[in-house]
Amino acid sequence: MGESGLREYLEDLDQIEPLPEAFHQQLIDLLRRYYFCGGMPEAVRCLAEDNSLEDVRQVHREIITSYTLDFAKHANPADIPKLSHIWDSIAYQLAWENKKFMFSAIRKSARARNYENAVIWLEDAGLILRAFCVNTPKRPLQTSRIKNIFKIYALDVGILGAMANLNAEILVSGEQLFNELAGAFTENYAAQQLRAVSGPNLQYWKNKNGKAEVDFLFEEKGKIYPLEVKAGVNLKSKSLHFFDKKYNFPLLFRTSLHNLRQDGKLCNIPLYYLDSLPHIVNQSLLG
Repeated sequence: MGESGLREYLEDLDQIEPLPEAFHQQLIDLLRRYYFCGGMPEAVRCLAEDNSLEDVRQVHREIITSYTLDFAKHANPADIPKLSHIWDSIAYQLAWENKKFMFSAIRKSARARNYENAVIWLEDAGLILRAFCVNTPKRPLQTSRIKNIFKIYALDVGILGAMANLNAEILVSGEQLFNELAGAFTENYAAQQLRAVSGPNLQYWKNKNGKAEVDFLFEEKGKIYPLEVKAGVNLKSKSLHFFDKKYNFPLLFRTSLHNLRQDGKLCNIPLYYLDSLPHIVNQSLLG
């Protein structure tokens, strides 16, 4: 089936059941290419017209250069070094198991209050996405945010790949691309998809002692739902189980490389279908 046919097939799904395996694998292959290319218009055009992954990566590098030049053109001169410090640290901070953004990792003497204006500038410019920590999943989620604990994602997964210097060879390495930077590519992709379908406010849950964490919380029609992001084939999640025991939400979501299916109140959404999350919730597709 062609790409447009696959898109129409996904849009017409009206129940939670596994896709035919041939379709599922074809969509995973397309997702792998998207992880490398991303969604920047010039990169997409380059891939469509030239089908050269190296040319696509060069487009990414040129976009990154243009962003750093914009720092000097449009930002407060006092913030320019701070913008560069934050921007240059995104990829390696996401590679840590604890992806909380640490200003001390930029410079030992760095303090959040001294960098807040620079973070806001990058956010307002659309160059980064921030997900804030929430200890208690109550509505509205924005009022439960811990303002000084957050993760920073890149605006685009293709740009993140260029920032991390990943080359085209990784595309032929099976699931390696999905697991790069300790699964950060997949988490970054999920952040982009959630922002596109649920709005700009991103939150994740972490318990107060820091031993359990759910990657995202989102609101839909006045209700909160947890979303666990799994980059590999191992779907076990102690944190989501802990969250469920503590709060007993009626529905739990996980997104992964596995096929679409529902097991009790846990719904597994393939990564390529994540932009349909509101449709799944609002159309009562879940049993």
